[in-house]
Amino acid sequence: MLVIPWFLIPGRAYPIQVYLYACGLYSSSPNLGQRGVAKATRAIFRLGKFSHSTVSRSFKAFEQSRKKALGQRFGEELEVSYDETSTLANAAADSGDKNDEAAHTLKRFPSVMDTAERRKEMAVFLQRFLSASKEGDIEAAGRQFVKYWHKKTQRLLL
Repeated sequence: MLVIPWFLIPGRAYPIQVYLYACGLYSSSPNLGQRGVAKATRAIFRLGKFSHSTVSRSFKAFEQSRKKALGQRFGEELEVSYDETSTLANAAADSGDKNDEAAHTLKRFPSVMDTAERRKEMAVFLQRFLSASKEGDIEAAGRQFVKYWHKKTQRLLL
């Protein structure tokens, strides 16, 4: 049996509360981009470097963790829902004119509007952490969230 402290993540450079803070700030601040979030995270945790690409990767990792937990909890119903949604989205994209703006959005970097729905979903997912961290102790908020997540899913968060 391997015992890992709650704040360490194998293969990651920073403690879990750094990633939680960055993703929580990114998901709850629609006017703030990944570079701004990385800068704020460096300032809060006094880090020499913390990149916007780290925000992007950890955000995606949290999304995947959440989806796996939902899949484990709801199983096939969730997969069918995702399949229907993606099929409808693909049909809508195919029905438009190839020269219109929607066709060009597939070839560009996602804008704030493009990621708005994902950010809202993650803000709901991280709500427990965000609420607790506003009280001032980010480390305690991170510990509570990790404990809650493990109890709920029997999985590591990242």
